[in-house]
Amino acid sequence: MNKQILKQKEKQEKKEKKTKLTRQIIEQRLLIHFQNHIGEKNQTSIGEIFEAVTGINIKSDDIQNYVKFYWWNIIEKLIKRLRKEDKCFIIKKNSHYFVLKQENEADYYKDICNKSIKYMEEAQVRADKWVELEKWKSIGDYINEVQEDTQEDEKEDNIIDIKIIDNNNKEKPKTKIIKLY
Repeated sequence: MNKQILKQKEKQEKKEKKTKLTRQIIEQRLLIHFQNHIGEKNQTSIGEIFEAVTGINIKSDDIQNYVKFYWWNIIEKLIKRLRKEDKCFIIKKNSHYFVLKQENEADYYKDICNKSIKYMEEAQVRADKWVELEKWKSIGDYINEVQEDTQEDEKEDNIIDIKIIDNNNKEKPKTKIIKLY
């Protein structure tokens, strides 16, 4: 009986400890966390960031995966926002995060940006060609028709009659071979 009362008290305390995570609170927690992760040598992991913001270990079974993804998506957006507002320039390298400190780290980030710009310019050229050559007319050419395999030497146990109804609501019996193993 005492164990049950203790569990109920723990649940009650957990409910009382819960706080609403607003954008400002998450940003403050990110800034506090990243004060100790300046430079690539002091990088931090996704799990450490998640725990610093939410107070929950990301490997914990206490929360479901979609909840983790939901909160991590919000955290990533706020990391980008901090970088955009020039409050804290956080980058990701090899699945770890850190605040820029040295020129080689900035060069790494600039290379990523340059690659993205290159891909976007190529996409713009493809978009112009798509319209210019009226490629939208050929979308149907890329649709693959499903071809059914029919083998005549199948056992009769594996043959099932399937009725196919066409648009005129007329039933047409058709035999297809379906493997049941």
